[in-house]
Amino acid sequence: MKFSDLKSLSDVMTALPDEKSAANLLFNEGLIKNNVNCSKCGNPMQLRSRANGYEVSPSQKEINWFILIFCGGAEVPRAKIAPVKAIKVIVLWKQKYSAKQISKEVGISEQTVCDWRNFLREICTSIELSYGKLGGIDRTTGRVAKILVPLLQASVDKNSIVYSDERKSYSQLKHYFSEHCTVCHKIQFVNIVGSRRVCTNGVEAMGSRLKAPFKSGKGTRQTLLDSYISEFFVRENEKDDFFSKVLDEMKSKVI
Repeated sequence: MKFSDLKSLSDVMTALPDEKSAANLLFNEGLIKNNVNCSKCGNPMQLRSRANGYEVSPSQKEINWFILIFCGGAEVPRAKIAPVKAIKVIVLWKQKYSAKQISKEVGISEQTVCDWRNFLREICTSIELSYGKLGGIDRTTGRVAKILVPLLQASVDKNSIVYSDERKSYSQLKHYFSEHCTVCHKIQFVNIVGSRRVCTNGVEAMGSRLKAPFKSGKGTRQTLLDSYISEFFVRENEKDDFFSKVLDEMKSKVI
């Protein structure tokens, strides 16, 4: 069983009946180092069974599993949770469960869930930076022509036919691309131009999908907005490969 094969909570409970099986999965996937020395005595650390789970010897401290994984990219979750619970959180997040739903299903606090979700979105931010597509790192709220046109020129072939609404910022696009067709949303959803059906509903729908979680969650902090946008774009771009892409990015940060 691979981590990416875990599609639901029932999959996790069936494949990982105890903490040892969960730990072995994480070791085998390369998500946890299997050769770590104690920071106090310098001796190799080993898993040791205890009544309530596993701990690390010789430090005698409860293992903070994912602290061993990530550095220099995403902020590591502060909350220490057992391997099975960590895996459940990741799988449920992949399924777009809310923080309240994950808290109830896994049996941890909503604050702990939020901490882990923040961490997973930072992984998405790291993935998005590799795309090099329209928008990207230095986002701006400006939508004037002097901002939009250079972005479009950098990302869209000059021989392309561009569809847009009739926003004033787009009025000069015909000078930079093969053709520019518009639709006026005040009077129509589709504009017939020759044999073409000019429609921007696909892009509008994507915007609606992006905004939906914010509406259901009654907004979010401004400081977290970019990470939510990153998660959205990575989900849209990777589609069925989203979970595998996230896991691969996590593995790339193991030290």
